Amino acid sequence: SLWDTRVVDVASVMGEDIDRWQALLLEATEARTALDSTATLAKFGPVTINYDKVQSQVNLKYDSWQKELQSCFATILAQRLHDSHSKITKAKEKLEAVSLEGASASTNEIVLGVTFLQEMKQNLEPWSGEVDKLIESERLLKRQRHTFRGDWMEGSRVKGQFHHMELSFN
Repeated sequence: SLWDTRVVDVASVMGEDIDRWQALLLEATEARTALDSTATLAKFGPVTINYDKVQSQVNLKYDSWQKELQSCFATILAQRLHDSHSKITKAKEKLEAVSLEGASASTNEIVLGVTFLQEMKQNLEPWSGEVDKLIESERLLKRQRHTFRGDWMEGSRVKGQFHHMELSFN
């Protein structure tokens, strides 16, 4: 039941799987919409029951639960955004430092540089998908009117850094 469900328990089941979190938040939004459309009167012959106050309490509890879910997901997403930004920044810096020409580069440095370039080329597509998923997750939270912390790193920064890395690669 809603009153017995602890967000911490739900979060531990969800783990850090972005896709599962997105599906959960979308499902929670749809369920909330169903609560809004529920009637607050029931008639049984001559008896009318008004359960408006109970419905209001259920809605408040559900809203609180949904906000907690969003906050848990936002914490996970913030960490993933920071980690991705850091990973991409380091790769970009290393990519810019690779030297494959000139007398200053030894054979060993050239081999290491070519190996790194091949590794980066293999990483571009998966990293692009990861960045897109992070940005879509951020959009989902924005659509649900989540209030982000003051130190929130926008997904656009990660996307921009990835784009700069791609440009450095070419």
